Amino acid sequence: MSRFGLGFVALSGLGLLAPGPVWAQAQPKSKASAAAAKKDAKPKAQPTAPDVDDKSAPDANPAMGPSAKFLPSEVFRDDKAKALLDVSRFTELRARPVIASDLESFKSMAADANINLDRNVIDRVVESEAARLTNHANLQALIDPPPGTNPNSPVLKAINEATNTLLEPLFVARSIKNQGFLRMYDQILIQRLQPLLKNHMIARIQAMIILGQSATAQDIPIFLAELKNPTQTIWVKLWALEGLSNVVDNGARLSAAAQIDAAKAVAEFLDRGEDLPWPAQYRALQTLAAMRQGFIPSTPKQAHMASTAMRLLCDADSKPEVRAEAARALGSMQITSAVPKYNYPLVAHAIGELAASVGGQVGTTYTHNQVKARYLTALLAGPIFEAFNGLPGTRDSGLIHETTGEPAAYSQKVFELVKAIIKASADLLVSPTKLAPERIKDLNARVDALKAHLEKNPPADRRLVQGGPEFPSTLAGQAALPAAANQPLAGPATRR
Repeated sequence: MSRFGLGFVALSGLGLLAPGPVWAQAQPKSKASAAAAKKDAKPKAQPTAPDVDDKSAPDANPAMGPSAKFLPSEVFRDDKAKALLDVSRFTELRARPVIASDLESFKSMAADANINLDRNVIDRVVESEAARLTNHANLQALIDPPPGTNPNSPVLKAINEATNTLLEPLFVARSIKNQGFLRMYDQILIQRLQPLLKNHMIARIQAMIILGQSATAQDIPIFLAELKNPTQTIWVKLWALEGLSNVVDNGARLSAAAQIDAAKAVAEFLDRGEDLPWPAQYRALQTLAAMRQGFIPSTPKQAHMASTAMRLLCDADSKPEVRAEAARALGSMQITSAVPKYNYPLVAHAIGELAASVGGQVGTTYTHNQVKARYLTALLAGPIFEAFNGLPGTRDSGLIHETTGEPAAYSQKVFELVKAIIKASADLLVSPTKLAPERIKDLNARVDALKAHLEKNPPADRRLVQGGPEFPSTLAGQAALPAAANQPLAGPATRR
């Protein structure tokens, strides 16, 4: 699932229906797609991650195999977003249409680091395109186009064109490391687009998409402010989370304090008790993984961010995508000796439970929905594997690299059994039809072996940190809390 692409179509990040549910389908970089607020009873026909036993469903991961069919999507409703659809409630920005010479010069400055920058030209282009994003005719054409409207009508394309005009220079300049242009451009984007975050819903989302792709350290206060804004639609917050992740992905070097503040805000967003749609949970957990902060230095014993991720990992009712991303976040977090007796075995055990559950679903799903089986295998080979082994190129990430002694040995044993499930799942996907029953049998045996190990070797305590909440087991047939739940943690957790 790609998180973003240059060929992004504005409505794929928004997708409006009126007067029915307001929804958004975001296309994330290795992240879940998004829709817009509380789940509706009637799904719409749009591509998204497979979560239905539908033989016609396509491959969710193009690398796993081709498919020309689309998946049914999930639709969410956001009452805040619905209230932001009335164009008459918002003010159009006024600006002269961009002239061809300015646009050409603007593109040239992005594409050539040796060209002198003209701030006035850049500002005129951004001001003009920002105005197009708030134009009432453009907005209304997307929300409720008149019957018989030509799909090639300029007014229908205006929002998409304005968004792409502002996005393309980011990708071009970044590809040639044109840092001078990027610095100036980001400053102007903040000046011109931040006010749009209080405008119409479409303008808000498109503005945050652009700011989220620009994503430098100076954008972080904007992302955090909208994440904490109780009146902001969830879909702006989702792209604010994307922006926080992109700050790190774009190579910004943040201070430890800045990373902690961002991770704390994300954890509070997840813990706020709102009925968050799963794509927002998924995106928030990816941001926690990017920030790699598991605790707040002033209150280390609570391991606030790690506890938030652990809650979602151990929630049997959560989507497997969310639980797998929670596992990866936990494997990415840097936990120091400031957190006493951090319970690494519990984390490894819980991730093992998830792997057993997903592996079991691969075996039961394969015969009637091979696409879903591929998708589930991708969860095993992606975030679940990386929770143990670490993120590529990320130092000291992954449970097996974070500790020594008994906790490391415990994690390593679980990881070996998880890897056997991943291999068996992959073997099943490429097996000839006649060998599928045998491969399913082998996969089930690997799943049973992991379950047996987890049942025989539960962590001594179901608390992640001393004095913290107890986290339930999700392993079928195992009691929610083992008899040893209140015993001290087994073995010292020495951190590397």
